[in-house]
Amino acid sequence: MQFMRIICTFVVPYVPLGGSSIVHFVSSTIIIIVRFLVILLSSMLYCLSASAVTLQEAKAYVVNGQYPQAVTAFRSLMSLPKYQKNAECNKLFGQSLCMTGAYSEAVPYLEFASQKAQKGAWWYLGLCHQHLYDFDNAIQALEKYRASLPKNSTWLDRTDSIIAECQVGLKGVSHVQDVVIIDSLIVPKSLFFTHYLLGAESGRLLNAANCGAKFSSRVDSAETIVFENQAADYRLLVSRKDSLYGLYESHLFADEWEEPRRISSINVGQRHLCYPFLRSDSETLYFACDSTPGFGGLDIYKTHYSTDTESYYTPERLGMPFNSPYDDYMMAIDETHQVGWWATNRNTPADQVCIYLFRLEDTPRYLEGRQPDRARVASIADSWRNKGGYESLVEEIRNAPQFLVEQEVVRIPISDGVVYTSVDQFRSSQARSYYEQSLQVEESLLTVQGELDSMRQEYHSANAKRRKELQPIIVQAEQKELQLISQLKSIQKKYRTLEIGGPTLN
Repeated sequence: MQFMRIICTFVVPYVPLGGSSIVHFVSSTIIIIVRFLVILLSSMLYCLSASAVTLQEAKAYVVNGQYPQAVTAFRSLMSLPKYQKNAECNKLFGQSLCMTGAYSEAVPYLEFASQKAQKGAWWYLGLCHQHLYDFDNAIQALEKYRASLPKNSTWLDRTDSIIAECQVGLKGVSHVQDVVIIDSLIVPKSLFFTHYLLGAESGRLLNAANCGAKFSSRVDSAETIVFENQAADYRLLVSRKDSLYGLYESHLFADEWEEPRRISSINVGQRHLCYPFLRSDSETLYFACDSTPGFGGLDIYKTHYSTDTESYYTPERLGMPFNSPYDDYMMAIDETHQVGWWATNRNTPADQVCIYLFRLEDTPRYLEGRQPDRARVASIADSWRNKGGYESLVEEIRNAPQFLVEQEVVRIPISDGVVYTSVDQFRSSQARSYYEQSLQVEESLLTVQGELDSMRQEYHSANAKRRKELQPIIVQAEQKELQLISQLKSIQKKYRTLEIGGPTLN
């Protein structure tokens, strides 16, 4: 009967209203058959594609931590009715979504699984609610997960730690600072600090790898940041010794940096301390740390230097929106324009970060009641007091001179402890040629980064149609930026190797 309905659906439009010929009828019949076969074939291909991934393969992705592949696999499987009510499939799909940052999408699957005795679902449901700033439900889910654990489980401490973070978050959403967030910018994590447009009085942020052996040899990564003050005679960095992270300082004496010394008054034990920044008053210090209990991940801390005791006071953790369940770090202040920056990986891909630009206030103000939207910065415009926006201030910051010193000195790092201050110091003409080539690439890189900044600004205020047009252009520019960064590093390596008499490079 169903088959006849399908045939009638196709036949009726082709049956002549009167006096049709045999030829017309045959041709119509052929068209009907072809259309029917096309639909039938499409249905078969859909069924085959939906079942192309087996449940065992999807599970293997989860076991191996290949969560993006697991999401794709389970999304295909969950389109089939036999898996939609499967508790384990719901749990594994929700787990994969959670681990890839799709927290809102994961919640219904994990709720279904947790109601079907999938105990592990409570853990991931708690994490999802935590990152959605729904701390009440996060604590409730994690406590149910904790109750399901055996007494000697290694997961007890870990669960207690996340519950403690959620309790901190619960207090945080009820005490959100009414800070004006002027602008936001999503940039590649590599060299993100180059987008901090610090004014002339605020010092600068440097890559440790370009600061000589006394600094680069102390860090875990070439991207570790060193703070240098405006006078260019004082630096701060983070170093690790025997698994203990500490904040180190160094002064410039007779054109030579002293060996960095640990600041003993700032002690965070075995926790990870990083991203220091000292304000121009030489007393107010910001840094990031993953100390517990905190909001989760890296949190931004603030402390002050006491001239009486010649030490720093006990650091205080900043509240929301500066801190969150994600990593938040690199607070820096521009004294010239009374603004600040901080970076976060909330709601960004793994290789990118979001930089927020905010207005500095001498006396902080706080919002009343719970403010989850303001805490997670759902919309920067919601924080504005000037409803016309702050485009003129942003433009002024972009065009302001940055990091001025009395005499600008050329610094060309060649090797550990060897830094040229003039191109005339090159002994190898080929090395000098590569250096001059690197300056051209660096100029191109700055141009691309400037264009990217403009397009990203336009993207934030554009309508849906314009955003769709801008998206591929921005992606292409980001790829170009990464290519130029890679090219610049390659050329720098060439001229340094040639200058110190290393093997000839192709």
